Amino acid sequence: MKANRAMKIVVDIALSAVLVATMSTALVQEVPHEWLGIALFVLMVTHVVLNRKWILGIMRSRRKAPYTLHLILIAALLVCLVGMIASSLVLSKHVFGFLPALPGASWARRIHMLFSYWMFVIAFAHVGLHIRIPRRMAPWKLRVMRVAAAAVAAYGVYAFARLGLFAYLTGQVQFAMADFDTPLAVTFARYTGVAALVAIAFHGVQAALTAAGGRR
Repeated sequence: MKANRAMKIVVDIALSAVLVATMSTALVQEVPHEWLGIALFVLMVTHVVLNRKWILGIMRSRRKAPYTLHLILIAALLVCLVGMIASSLVLSKHVFGFLPALPGASWARRIHMLFSYWMFVIAFAHVGLHIRIPRRMAPWKLRVMRVAAAAVAAYGVYAFARLGLFAYLTGQVQFAMADFDTPLAVTFARYTGVAALVAIAFHGVQAALTAAGGRR
């Protein structure tokens, strides 16, 4: 049991790191980006296999708000994953370069960009729903945690704007321009900030839904 839990933690951390790295390298590192995409797919499948009992439990649950939100995010992730796989087969120049050229590169590029950014947001929303804060925590520790979360979220808002993610999430960008002047570490930090912002926000959403359900 402990080994299985440890494996889940390792896979979840790796999955989060690889997802951020995949997004960070999308416009500046073509070959690493494709291989990171393969690693991301493998880790996602592994994550599903390790958590299959929980997923089945959620699907069978009759509870409302928080569990419904879990199901919506899981379904959205599945849609994004299918779109990512289909578009990757068309766009890949390295990992799937051995395949014959497939038509539809124009639509595949748009789908790939749109679904990849939404998958990034939805995945970390899913993470946010799993954040657990110990009930018995010293008041000062809770205050420090809240201040730290607020600071991280503020950086996430800044990073969201700097990365221009709103345009990507709304499908306004058809041909992304690579920014080779920004160090990769900075881009990684910005995507990490956005990931933390989304996770914190959805943790708050779940807390509100749980509280609302408890008052009924």
